[in-house]
Amino acid sequence: MESTTTPPKDGVRLYTYAMSPYAAKVHCFLLYKQIDFEPYYINPLRVKKELPVGRQIPVVRIEGESRADSTPIGLWLDERFPDSPRLLPEDRKERQALLEIDDWISNTLIPGSFRSYPGEGINHILNGWKLSYVMSKTARGGLPIVLRAAWPLIIKRVAFVRKLVAIADNGLPVREAKFKLYDEFIERLGSGPFVAGRATPSLPDLSAYPQFALYYATGFRGSEDILERPRLMEWLRRMHPYVQGTPAWVPDVVRVRELPH
Repeated sequence: MESTTTPPKDGVRLYTYAMSPYAAKVHCFLLYKQIDFEPYYINPLRVKKELPVGRQIPVVRIEGESRADSTPIGLWLDERFPDSPRLLPEDRKERQALLEIDDWISNTLIPGSFRSYPGEGINHILNGWKLSYVMSKTARGGLPIVLRAAWPLIIKRVAFVRKLVAIADNGLPVREAKFKLYDEFIERLGSGPFVAGRATPSLPDLSAYPQFALYYATGFRGSEDILERPRLMEWLRRMHPYVQGTPAWVPDVVRVRELPH
């Protein structure tokens, strides 16, 4: 999709990591709204120095004003760019229902992904190295090779990751818990074709899309199991045209495959 939205005079910048599920939400918001923007892949070793506000991504800066937190950023984008495709409808009841689904995505689906990837056993090691590779290839300045080698151990000790894993469903084996989340999301599609039975995508569709597609596109072990849910794949195919554009939501330098169309 070509941008039809004139950016502010100094542009729009998204501060992000290539594998952040929360930042990927915002990247998809920006693509859907056809806003010209620049992704700035910060280095995890220089977060405090490189972020304009706070200590966690995503952050969006527009005309010198910065906002953090993925869903509030989406609401801000609708306010800031009201003439581009809207993320949420005006109707209060419908809007609230969609925000409740987005809350499930942010506080249940995404924490589950932090348990699923890297995963367990050998997958934990190989996916941990994959994560460090993606980070090193995209973050400004890259990562030292020693840090990359130790990434599977480091990621388990990051406070933010530990917090999300703790609130995930730990009562089931990883694969079963992941399929349960797939099925719970499919339930939220309703009659389809998009979330809550809507005819067009909205904020929770764009929030959920990268949670299924990001790990597959970058080649994480275990991510192929999305192919085992036909209804999920149908929805991903319908979403595909709405998240195309530049800059791509998965940088070409780390993309290893495309979703089947």
